[in-house]
Amino acid sequence: MIVPDIIKQAARDLRKNMTPAEKNLWEYIKSGKLEGKNFLKQKPIFMFEEDSGFPGYVIADFICLEYKLIIEIDGNIHYTPEVLELDLYKQEMLLEKGFTVLRFRNEEILNNIDKVLSKIAASFL
Repeated sequence: MIVPDIIKQAARDLRKNMTPAEKNLWEYIKSGKLEGKNFLKQKPIFMFEEDSGFPGYVIADFICLEYKLIIEIDGNIHYTPEVLELDLYKQEMLLEKGFTVLRFRNEEILNNIDKVLSKIAASFL
């Protein structure tokens, strides 16, 4: 399926404007700290096609396609009731498609990266 331009642009914008936590984790991923597994950042994932014919996408913060592993990094906005509900809905759809979803708070990435990397590495077993 061809990714619509608006989704491609949204993913590009997210890649260009990563949060400090996202940048931090990406540096560890790029340096091979996760057993050299190949990850993509801000990757659109096709989820469904609406009745209108418009495709629905989720943009994953990080994804390892080989293991169908998605890593989401959540800032404070993700803990508002509306965003929590949307995140739960997206996560349920991803689980139905066979993905594993790991969620980390910004603070975990910035303050305890070794523990985060261990949790991610454990998901490869």
